Amino acid sequence: MKCLLFIPLSTLSFSSFAQLNFTGYLKNFTIAQEGIDNGPFQFDRTYRMQNSGRFMLDAFNDNQVWQLHYEVGADSSTALQNIGQSTFNPQRNSYRLTDIDATIGPDGRKNTFPQNLDRMNVQLQYDSGDLTIGRQAITFGSARIINPTDVFLPFDVRALNTEYRAGVDAVRFQKPIGQLGELDVGVILGEDGKPENSAVFIQLLANASGNDYQFTAMRFAEQNLVGAGVQSALGELGFWLEAAYVSGDENYTRTSIGLDYAFNERVFGMVEYHFNEAGSSDPADYVDLLDEAAYKAGGVFLLGKNYLIPSISWQVNTLLGLSFQTLANLDDNSVFFSINGDYSLSDNLYMGMGYYHFAGDELKFLADLPSEQQLQLGSEYGSNPDSVYISIRYYF
Repeated sequence: MKCLLFIPLSTLSFSSFAQLNFTGYLKNFTIAQEGIDNGPFQFDRTYRMQNSGRFMLDAFNDNQVWQLHYEVGADSSTALQNIGQSTFNPQRNSYRLTDIDATIGPDGRKNTFPQNLDRMNVQLQYDSGDLTIGRQAITFGSARIINPTDVFLPFDVRALNTEYRAGVDAVRFQKPIGQLGELDVGVILGEDGKPENSAVFIQLLANASGNDYQFTAMRFAEQNLVGAGVQSALGELGFWLEAAYVSGDENYTRTSIGLDYAFNERVFGMVEYHFNEAGSSDPADYVDLLDEAAYKAGGVFLLGKNYLIPSISWQVNTLLGLSFQTLANLDDNSVFFSINGDYSLSDNLYMGMGYYHFAGDELKFLADLPSEQQLQLGSEYGSNPDSVYISIRYYF
C-alpha cells in the first residue's frame, strides 16, 4: 500500500459542526456477455457479478464542508477477463498524488475486491470564493456526451456505474462572478507530484444574453490545452458547441456540436457529432494509439475521428424510464447501441436493465506480421461481445 497525503484532522472537532450526513448506496450489476468465436480467439459466454458499496460522510458548519467517500466491492466472473478488457484499455493517469491499493488482496483472479478512496477534501468558504483542498471531482465542458475540454478521468460511454465521477487530488479555488459566472483555477497533483503526471487549469464561466459560455486553459502531462464552449437555444432546440486544441508532444483538435429537443413532457431527444483528431480513420492504427498521451493522460477514449451519437429518453411513467443511444464510428462503420431501463421499486430501491449491442469488423490475427503487429482491430466496436445486465441499487 502506498502512503496517503491526508488532510490534517487535528483541527477537526465534530462537535463544532452544525450538520453531519452519512449516506451511500449498495449496488449489484449482474452481467451476461456473449462468447467470442473469432479464429484463434475462442471464449465461452461469460457471467459477471459486480457488487459495490459507497459510504459517504459529509460534515458542515458555517464556512467549511468536509467530505470522505470510500467505495468497496466484490466482483466475480466465470473468466479472468475478456479480450476487450484486457488488451484494448489503456492504463490512464489517475491524477492522484498517492493512493490506496486498487484491490484488497491479490488481483488477476476470478474473484476480486476493488476499493476506492474517492473523496477526501475540505472546502473552505470565504466571501471571495470557495477553496477546496484534497481529493475531489473536477469536470469541464459544455457538450452533453463527449467533452473535448475534459481530460480528468471522463467515463467511457460503455461504463455501467457512472453515478460518481472519480476524484482527483487537487487544490482548487472557485470565485463567483455576477449571478451566473465563475472563475475556476486549480492545481492537480498526479503520481509523486511530477509535472508529467500533474496539471494546472483556469476556467471562466460566463452568461450573456441567455447564453452560457466556457473558456478553458490547461497544462496537463506536459501538454497545453485551450478550449471554449457555448450552450444556447435555436428556437425550440437546445444547442451546444465545445472545442479544444491540444499542443505539445502531440497536436490535435477535438470538437463536439449538438442539438436537443423535447418532443413532449416525457420524450426527449438529442444528437451530437464529435470530431477527434487524436484518433485515426484506419483501424490498423488503433492499438498503437493507446500508447499516446491523448489516451493515457488527455481523457481521450474514442479511437476513430468522426462520430455521430443520437439518443432518446422516454419517461414512460413516474416509475419507469427508458433510454436509447447509438454511438457510430463514421470512419470504420462500427456501432455501439445501448438500451437501458430504470424502474423505481420504492423511494430508495431501484432496478435497472440494459442491453449493449456492438457491430463492425472483428479482431484480426495476422500471422505473417511481426509478433507485436499480429493483433489488429478490424473496427472499434466489432470485437466487443454483446451483453445484457440487471442491476439493483439501494440508497441510504
